Amino acid sequence: MRETGVTVEVVGGPCIAVPWTEGMNAQTAIERAWGVIHETGTFTFGLQYYGPDLGYMVFMINETYDSFLSTADPYFYWQFFVNGIPATKGIDATTLADGDHVTFSFDRYVPNDHAGTLLHAKHRFQQAQLRK
Repeated sequence: MRETGVTVEVVGGPCIAVPWTEGMNAQTAIERAWGVIHETGTFTFGLQYYGPDLGYMVFMINETYDSFLSTADPYFYWQFFVNGIPATKGIDATTLADGDHVTFSFDRYVPNDHAGTLLHAKHRFQQAQLRK
C-alpha cells in the first residue's frame, strides 16, 4: 500500500501535504505543515492546553485569535475537522491515518448548533476561565 500522507488545510489559508507516520496526531501534522512552509510570517499557530479531558487545541492561526473575551455574542473559535467531520478530541489526542485531511476553520459559535461538540466544550472552558 502506497503512503499518501496527510493534508493540513486552513480555510482561507495554506493547504499543505505532509508525510504521515504511524501514531501521528493532528498536533504533529500542523507542526510538520509549519515546517514545510519554513516562514513564520506565512503560517503561524498557537496552542492552549484545556486540561486532561480536552487536551491541546488551536487558539490562533495566522494572527487570527479565538474571540471569547467579549461579554456578548458573537464568539468565534478555531475548530478542526478530520475528513470533514468535527474532531471530538484535542489535536494531541486525535490520531490520524494515512490519507487523512485535517481542516482548521474559524467558526462562529452557535450554542444550539454546537451543543455537545468539542467547540462547545472549548467555549465553556474559556467562559469559565474568564469568571475566575
